[in-house]
Parts: sequence; structure tokens; C-alpha cells
Amino acid sequence: MITHRHAPALDGQTSATGRALSTRREDLGAALLGLWLVIAVFLDGRAHWLGLPDSFFTPWHGLLYGGLLALGAWLLAMGWRRRGTVSGRRTVFNPPPGFGWPLTGAGIFAAGGVADLAWHQVFGIEAGIDALLSPSHLMLFVGAGFLLSGPVLAAREKGTGASTLPVTLAVLALSAVAAFALSFLSGFFTDAATYAVGHFPEGTPAHIAAETRAEAGLGSYVVTSVVLVVPLAYLVRNWRIPFGVVAGYVTAHAALASTLVNFGFTGARIVLAAAVAGVLADIVLSGARRAGISARAQSLVTAALVPVLLWSSVLSTVQLTYGVQWSAELVGGVVVVSALLALLVVLLSQNGRNQAAR
Repeated sequence: MITHRHAPALDGQTSATGRALSTRREDLGAALLGLWLVIAVFLDGRAHWLGLPDSFFTPWHGLLYGGLLALGAWLLAMGWRRRGTVSGRRTVFNPPPGFGWPLTGAGIFAAGGVADLAWHQVFGIEAGIDALLSPSHLMLFVGAGFLLSGPVLAAREKGTGASTLPVTLAVLALSAVAAFALSFLSGFFTDAATYAVGHFPEGTPAHIAAETRAEAGLGSYVVTSVVLVVPLAYLVRNWRIPFGVVAGYVTAHAALASTLVNFGFTGARIVLAAAVAGVLADIVLSGARRAGISARAQSLVTAALVPVLLWSSVLSTVQLTYGVQWSAELVGGVVVVSALLALLVVLLSQNGRNQAAR
């Protein structure tokens, strides 16, 4: 069982204001239904990638909005179970602490679905990057962020040690939504490294054209590193995660990204490369825990280590599959820059939180 770094919590607890906290079963149900939504989002993205016949009424949209209905019903049931007298007032609906924002997110997501239907009717079906950045889809992303946050916010409200499996799954879902929204800069399926960078005089159109693809590839590795590492470092710092969580987290991200492009480019090899990197990271972190290294130091190790292992493994796979045409400086540099930037973001976010606490 995954446990919080502080005292364990029991189901049936109440908050300082007397509100009944969510149970482990409720948190896990919300997390699993959230993953249903995320998988549906990636399947919908895959349909766009393949250019399948699209409209508002498709099987993947049915899976998406079916997941929304299921998760919405779960959240409503949680509030209904806690109806009664709270702080001297009679209530017919009382969501547990941490699940108010998810209910707001459900409303935003539903409104986004209606807006998406209207957008398609007026402007047609988007293609390519337009589909990621249309106003109705951006509304869906915002709604999903709130909607999937319940188990994480509930754990923070408890400030205790309930099983963090729901938190881990919710963090995976939230980070996956971010990865999907930024999938035009995904390190899991960029082919930039398979193209040689020509050398032309600085500032010339030929120089700019030659480096544009490489720059996009660099951005893909850096952006994906931050999207992956910041939530993962949060888990490592706040919970005693068992061996295998890092591997599962990284592998799930790689599998979802590969599903989005129908396992094109290097196919399942990228997923295997991510799994190998994740297992190696788990081994290092397991040793760090046994050595008594602090949770904060473990999170910083995670921030630097995961990009180094992941992109080294991924680029090795690209080399074996197609051949990497980048220079040694570019290959090494993209790995190091990804790790340094991820480490910096995690370090600054932790320092900011500690300063606020003081």
C-alpha cells in the first residue's frame, strides 16, 4: 500500500469544519473514472490523427461523454451521501472537502461539450493543431483539470496518510491531460533527431530553415520533461511510493502518446524504452530511500534523473530504428537541458511553497 509521509487517515474522518471527508473507495472511484475520461480523450485524438470520419456523434465522443456522466454521477452521489445537518444548517447536498472544484469542472466540461457541438456545426471539424487549440477544446481542457483534481485535493484537505493509489492515478490523469494539450510538442513521437542539421551562415534563411526542425525537437523533449517530472516529483516528495510507480507512470505516458499517433514512428519500442528508463529510475530512488535521503532530495533526484534516463533510452531506440542524425553535441545537450530545466522548475516550485508556508 502506498502511504502518505505523515500519519495515516481513516475512512469516516471529518474535517476541522465538521464536514465528512471522502473515503478511500470514493477517491479511488473518482480516480479510475478520471482515467476513463483521459483514455477517451486520447482515443478521440487518435481518430483525428488517422483522419477517421468525424462528427460530434462518434464512438470516441460517446466514450468521452459517457465517462463524464459516470464521473459526474459519482461526484453527485458523494455529495448526496453526506446530506443532513452541517454546522447547524440542513443540507441536501454536501460534497466532501476537495471535491467542490471537480463538480465545478464537471460543469465546465459539460459546457465545453455543448460549445464543441455548436463549434462543429458552425465551423466544421478541425484538423491538425487547430483541433488542440479550438476554443471549445480549450474549455474542455480547463474543465478536465478541475474535474480530475478531486483525489489530490481531498488528500491535501486530509493532510494525512490515506492510501495514495487514488492520488497517484489522479496525478497521472492530470499530467496526461497536460501532455495531450501539448502533444504538438511531444518527445515520445518527434522524429526531429532523424534529420541532419545542415550548416549554413548564421542568420541566413537557409540556416533558419535547417535548424527549425531541430529546435522543435529540442522543445519537444524539454516541454515533455516538465509535464512529466513536476507532477511526479510532487508524488515522490509527499508520499512513500513503492518500487514500480515511476516505471508505471512513465510507461503509461509513453503508451498514451503512442496511442495518439496509432503507434507510428517507432511503435511500441518507445513504450518499452520508457519502461526501461522508469525501472532504472525506480532502482535509484529505492536506493535513495534505503539510504535515508530526505523526501525533498528524492524529488530533486527524480526531476533530474527521469529526463536523463528517459530521453537517453528513447534516443537510443530511435538510433536502433532509424538512425539519429543529430550531432553528439545536440544529442547530449537536449538530454542535459531537459534535465536541468525540469530540476529548476521543481526546485523553484518547492522553494516557493516553503516560503509561502513561512
